[in-house]
Amino acid sequence: MPVLRDAGAIPLLIPGDATADDVAAILPRLDGVLLTGGDDPDLRAFGGPAPLPECKPAPIEQQEMNLSLIRGAISVGMPVLGICYGMQMLGLAYKAPFIQHLIGSTDHTKGARHTVTATPGSRLATLLGDAPFEVPSYHHQALRSAGETLQATAWSPDGILEAVELPGSAFTLGVQWHPEKAPDSKASKRLFSGFIAAANDYRK
Repeated sequence: MPVLRDAGAIPLLIPGDATADDVAAILPRLDGVLLTGGDDPDLRAFGGPAPLPECKPAPIEQQEMNLSLIRGAISVGMPVLGICYGMQMLGLAYKAPFIQHLIGSTDHTKGARHTVTATPGSRLATLLGDAPFEVPSYHHQALRSAGETLQATAWSPDGILEAVELPGSAFTLGVQWHPEKAPDSKASKRLFSGFIAAANDYRK
């Protein structure tokens, strides 16, 4: 992602079929983990229902790779930033309830723009402020809530959960929108700069 280079990072792409052993070997060479957007989670891997007709399930190997990255990075205190599908995988890793298809999801798909408001006092608000800001949206699924472990830290005007954080972690944050699709926005720059700053702190 050019936005990562602009923020001072060197991005490395991990193959979607990387095994848990591959991830364990790769993690010590990283300073942070960015979970990118992608297709839809397949809830059958979590004991949930089969995909709806509107869904395009990601390969199970990709899901397992993302879960290995989440668990491995968090276990050593490495910063994690999840984007869209990445936030959803972060939520599912902590058993957050999930919505397979949003009613009226056209308000959130194909680059639709809407505002998001961060919860005062959250890490997200510390980075971006607690005034509403505009984001580009590309999803038809979402976390219903943050569950029992994560903390909900941002919402859209129509009540869709837009960000979650892991309390007590140095930097574990998921956002439902695609900040890389708005690289020149102040919110995107601050989000990626905050992630890279946390990665630099972890490296030190």
